[in-house]
Amino acid sequence: MPNKPSDINGLPDRELLATLLRSDQKADDILQDMSIDELIHAHRNELQLTPKAYERLQASIELGRRIHEARAEYRAITKISSSSDAIEFCQVKFSRLIMDAVQEEFHIVTLDTKNQILRGHQITIGTLDASLVHPREVFRPAIKDAASSILLVHNHPSGDSTPSREDFQVTDRLTEVGRTIGIDVLDHIVLGRKECVSIRERR
Repeated sequence: MPNKPSDINGLPDRELLATLLRSDQKADDILQDMSIDELIHAHRNELQLTPKAYERLQASIELGRRIHEARAEYRAITKISSSSDAIEFCQVKFSRLIMDAVQEEFHIVTLDTKNQILRGHQITIGTLDASLVHPREVFRPAIKDAASSILLVHNHPSGDSTPSREDFQVTDRLTEVGRTIGIDVLDHIVLGRKECVSIRERR
């Protein structure tokens, strides 16, 4: 058992999990069947843990998320000047959506004339479909915010951030409408667990 914080730093996943679960055998059994990423999303019956052990595991995962979010506040991007800025911002802003969402969600981020971030708005929940993402619902909050431009954002619950044909169609449709009403679509970021992708960079 580690005696001070520095003892924890070099421990492999198996020993960290064994320390948390208070069982070497249980840690071995779990990590033989799944990765750490799969562990984060696994239900108690999959892990075969007692209610108390599962509660400790979930508490540690949530604490880790909150520490990550608190640290991210110190380097949070407030201006989008490039696709890399957009991706970095989305990785922080939508970290819970990346890790936890079981459905697709479509959001926009509104920006001012200097590309400073104004607000985020959830638009839809469910499979992204060009016929379901109505421009009126997308641009209404942008007009209310007096935005000069918007960033489109949605997740792939599968974890694979490869843009689909539908993703490109939604982007093209909203970009065209934005040109008509004078609100630019800066980019469309697709969120995945391992990476986030800029549709503008995939053109």
